[in-house]
Amino acid sequence: MIRVLVVDDEKIVRKGLISFMPWEDFGMIVVGEANNGEKALEFLETNKVDLLITDLAMPVMSGIELMEEVSQRYPHIQIVVLTLHQDFEYVQKALRMGAVDYIAKTELEKEQFEDVLERIVSLIEQKDSSKRQLTGENEIEETNDLVVLYALNLQKDEMKIDASLLKRAFEADVGIWYWTDMLEREKKSILEWINSKIEYALIVFQNLKGMDRKSILQLLRGYQKSDLFYDYDPAQPFQIVQGEELLAKERKETKYDLNRLKDRWLSGEWIYDDAVFVTMIHELKAMRMQPIRLTRFFYSLTDEWNRLYSQILPEPITIDDFLSSWFHFEIWLKEIREIIKVINMKTPYSDEIHDSIMRAVTLAQTKIDQPLTAGEIARKVNMSSSYFSQCFKDIIGQTYTDYLREIRMERAKEYLRNSTKTIQWISEKVGYNDEKYFSRLFRDYVGVLPSEYRRTDSKGK
Repeated sequence: MIRVLVVDDEKIVRKGLISFMPWEDFGMIVVGEANNGEKALEFLETNKVDLLITDLAMPVMSGIELMEEVSQRYPHIQIVVLTLHQDFEYVQKALRMGAVDYIAKTELEKEQFEDVLERIVSLIEQKDSSKRQLTGENEIEETNDLVVLYALNLQKDEMKIDASLLKRAFEADVGIWYWTDMLEREKKSILEWINSKIEYALIVFQNLKGMDRKSILQLLRGYQKSDLFYDYDPAQPFQIVQGEELLAKERKETKYDLNRLKDRWLSGEWIYDDAVFVTMIHELKAMRMQPIRLTRFFYSLTDEWNRLYSQILPEPITIDDFLSSWFHFEIWLKEIREIIKVINMKTPYSDEIHDSIMRAVTLAQTKIDQPLTAGEIARKVNMSSSYFSQCFKDIIGQTYTDYLREIRMERAKEYLRNSTKTIQWISEKVGYNDEKYFSRLFRDYVGVLPSEYRRTDSKGK
């Protein structure tokens, strides 16, 4: 906020300026007034002022004399002079002494108030930009609240922001800009810009008083790496975060079992049961997993889902290399869920039957090294053997026996391509204890023996 002192020997001019100018719209507040230069200097001794607006022709101490004193004692204060048109020579002298602008009293009509203040603010910013960059690092330690603009997706090439929006901001790191004294018009402009981009968020950090610059910057960067991902809500692009609470939260670590988590998301239950899906979503978000770890976790899950649902998916499930927010991640997950549900709705079976068949598919995938027959799988999912076989073929598109053989052969191909393990070892890993029987089945499926497939594949690389 720019603190303003108005100095003029005419009371009606002072009161008019103070009462009718839209100060707050331009980030200003009038903190005092004086009727001559001496009174103004007395006020400056005990009050902080950023902008002095002074008349030139005054009794006791003129505006020019006041400017000379202020320039020596308070060089940080910007000065604007009030004048009549006939004071042109005084105006020129005032500008040479460092005044940023002048206001002709004849200009002070209601429709011109905004233009006058906008011009003054613009000139102050231009003159003060280089000095502000140097002092801004100290200002961050003196503020209790900080307004911070974050770019959500640092991976995007088009991550560009209009430079005019950042002319009073400081850069804390890549994709992080902050203001120690954001103006209302600046906030309005940035929020309008954000609404058209949805890849940025404006956060207000409160209760920072007492923290040094290094700690504050670490707080801003730490928030970008984790909490911002979960807190972002496009419906609320301007959010408030308590600095003390954030520091306390950072000291807490949430423990989770990734193997158990993976098993739950590989089951088909979350696809067909809305209540289960909502619960699993809430539990996952509550873990506050690091965004990069969450991305990697679900990247591996997409491979498993593609194996599980390969027969019913029109195309493989994919996930972006970088998730910009939980909001975007949840949209992606819901879309995947709907794709699988819509495909399965083409069959006449209930959600419970679909869930049972998907659990059977999961069992076949996860226990691929075990000789599970259709009858054994049917019992595990609480279905009769004959009905299970019928439902499996209708939903998956092939018999359980054919499906099991296919996933075993595909897994064997992966082992042959990506390992130097023996054929016997691979045979056992995909559920066949007899290497010769496995080799014969592999040749029927692929067209060549496992050893030939390995040699051919290695040559192709």
